[in-house]
Amino acid sequence: MSSPTTNNNHKPKAAPVVVVREHESDSRNLYRFLPAAGLSLVVHVALLGLFLLFAPRGQASAALEEKKEETPITTENTDDIKKDPFLTTDVDLAMQEVDTDINYNVDRIENVSVPGTVNPDQAVGILDGDKSAAPTNLPAPGGFGNKGQGGAVEIPGMEGNTNGMGEVGGYGGRGLPLPGTFYGRSGATREKALRDGGGTGETEAAVARGLKWLARNQSSDGAWRLDGNFPDKGSADHNTAGTAFGLLPLLGAGKTHKITKDNPYDKPIEKALYWLIKKQDKRTGNFGGNLYDHGIATIAMCEAFGLSQDYNLRKPAQQAINYIVTAQHDGGGWRYGPNQAGDTSVTGWQVMALKSGLMSGLDVPANALRKAQRYIDSCCDPATEGYGYTGPAPTPTMTAVALLCRQYLQSWGPQNLRMIKAIDNFIKPTTSAWKKDVYYYYYATQVMHHFGGEAWKAWNAKMRDELVKTQDKDSTSAQNGSWSSVGHPHCQGRLMVTSLNLLSLEVYYRYLPLYYRESGAKMDETVKKAL
Repeated sequence: MSSPTTNNNHKPKAAPVVVVREHESDSRNLYRFLPAAGLSLVVHVALLGLFLLFAPRGQASAALEEKKEETPITTENTDDIKKDPFLTTDVDLAMQEVDTDINYNVDRIENVSVPGTVNPDQAVGILDGDKSAAPTNLPAPGGFGNKGQGGAVEIPGMEGNTNGMGEVGGYGGRGLPLPGTFYGRSGATREKALRDGGGTGETEAAVARGLKWLARNQSSDGAWRLDGNFPDKGSADHNTAGTAFGLLPLLGAGKTHKITKDNPYDKPIEKALYWLIKKQDKRTGNFGGNLYDHGIATIAMCEAFGLSQDYNLRKPAQQAINYIVTAQHDGGGWRYGPNQAGDTSVTGWQVMALKSGLMSGLDVPANALRKAQRYIDSCCDPATEGYGYTGPAPTPTMTAVALLCRQYLQSWGPQNLRMIKAIDNFIKPTTSAWKKDVYYYYYATQVMHHFGGEAWKAWNAKMRDELVKTQDKDSTSAQNGSWSSVGHPHCQGRLMVTSLNLLSLEVYYRYLPLYYRESGAKMDETVKKAL
């Protein structure tokens, strides 16, 4: 800031002469300058405050992409990788630190709550859609502050650093709706989503039984173990994934570690989150195990942060996202270890983890999503619109995984002809002919939920009734509330099957449908005002 005496347009005034008498002390002269010094301090503090208020944010994504290009990391591919979803490959991958600012800088909430790129000049809705059907994307309920939320997750060394901001399903730190569709999991929004989506009292009772079974089978250290105390066990090598499988249905029901009067699961959730945080490599962000384990754990951590807005969960969630980005193969996919040529099964979990990060307001580089799209393209059989495990040799299970990625990466909605063809060829034929393949049904149920219409109604009626019927409901049995894994391919025992079935029964409100059902529907007034 220039001095007034340097202005060329004005002749500077002569400085006043100060006469100092010999008997005056230096301290009295000092008093003459105190008012000017105080005024200068106030002005500079105000200018600093304005600078901080208007400083630009959200540069972490660009920084991460630059660093990734500058320091490529390669790892030798494993030999003869099996199609087991949980084949162990130990990874110790170094990664540079990056900014982790929450990205609230979006013009419209659809930019993160709907997949793909949003045209800001286009009305929200489906062209030529059913005008008589009610919208199924629901506005965020009100609520700001920490009323009834309890404290933040307690992490050793950070006990006093709490920021439990926003009611579950309410608003974030700047008065904006929490990014994404997590707000469907609570209150009246959940009830409406359940009713409109085709859920029933029986499905909610099945969910309640399942959550109790999960709580009973949590280990004292906070983990859930795939080889736990049940007859059909999975592998003990993948308890990171097991712990995430225990967490996800609790989070899907809108429960967090925050204390509320109707939440008996706050302590189990807190213990599990703490267990995952202890497992995470603080240098790389890796939760351990292979990328199946890490991807599923990342979804759980991002959902926990997005639902609770507990600041202590932000760093482990962002670091987990960063690890996924760094581990991506140049071809766009992911496999068991970092930088291995991808397969569709592992890639599906990583895409959902990145989407969960976006919905939680974390930094996810757009380039990672574009590369994932290229990988999905490489696995598509154009004749059938089906997808294979590592190439265009389609199966129903891999097609369901890839179609969910298409919905999130490219906004493939119910009007997309390629989506319609794929569903007609690979998903609709299994609507009535139920088979044991929970891995397929977990993905296909989400695809059909977003697809909507009569196809969803037919799918939901079969899925919903079959899962309620096959759940163990013997109140005298230790397995009451769970499902047997016997006969299910690609599954790691009773814990995994029970978790995926519960998530399918929570589909009505876990992720609200991605598309409005009303033709050219304008956003609800509540959402407009919030934006």
